[in-house]
Amino acid sequence: MIEHRFRQSWANTFLDCPEAARTQMNGTAIDKTNSSMVRGTVVHEAIEKALLARMAGTEFSLEDILSSYEEAWEEYVDEIDFWLEPEAKVQEMGALQTQVWFNEVFPDLNPVGVEKTFEFTLYQDEQRRIKLHGTRDLDEDGMTWDWKTGRAKNAWEVRRNNIQSMIYTLARAHELQDFETPQPFTFCHLDKGKLQNIEVIRTPGDWDSLIPFFINIAELIEARLPTWPLRYDGWRCSDKWCGNFMNCRGKHIGESPTNW
Repeated sequence: MIEHRFRQSWANTFLDCPEAARTQMNGTAIDKTNSSMVRGTVVHEAIEKALLARMAGTEFSLEDILSSYEEAWEEYVDEIDFWLEPEAKVQEMGALQTQVWFNEVFPDLNPVGVEKTFEFTLYQDEQRRIKLHGTRDLDEDGMTWDWKTGRAKNAWEVRRNNIQSMIYTLARAHELQDFETPQPFTFCHLDKGKLQNIEVIRTPGDWDSLIPFFINIAELIEARLPTWPLRYDGWRCSDKWCGNFMNCRGKHIGESPTNW
């Protein structure tokens, strides 16, 4: 039997560009670390400390979380290529996002799980087994949260299409062993320091729709094709964002300008 393990974030890469996902999977893509990605990591780490303190019954102030943010920033700053925005602007925006989260979201949260990893079997037959795994930012009783520091999204589009919320809520359904009750999920967007919460309700129909999607990916892997379909029209199709760009489109047109 062939076993496939897919991480939720990799599935998002596949939806952006299957060929980029293939090179990530086989390890040929160059790791791309940019200011937006690192800012998101730093904000997440500061938020995690605040939530763990609350779970432990320990007071955690605005000064504490901003101090945690600055400490994490110092750990990562040397890894960043500041091609999109100046360092000071990126750092200030991350601090603002952290502060907005602390003031407007944190007061009402009652965490029961922070950065909780999961893995479950989505599908199995005589030929293959498909497992999904990932890490949830925050679990409350009756709600799963995910923090987003990038661009705000159209709420209708998120509710209709987002695969992350389908996978994370199905993971909770597995933990509860309840596959009949819809599960809620909230995206907390902190784009430019402005709060946008998008709540999504995922149903058994959403979860069932994951099965043919991942079976198709498994079949694509098993076909051992030298390349997968390419997507040129996405904003990540650039040497600044994609670690495979110079082996793909960039091989023909060269490095992309920073103002793309």
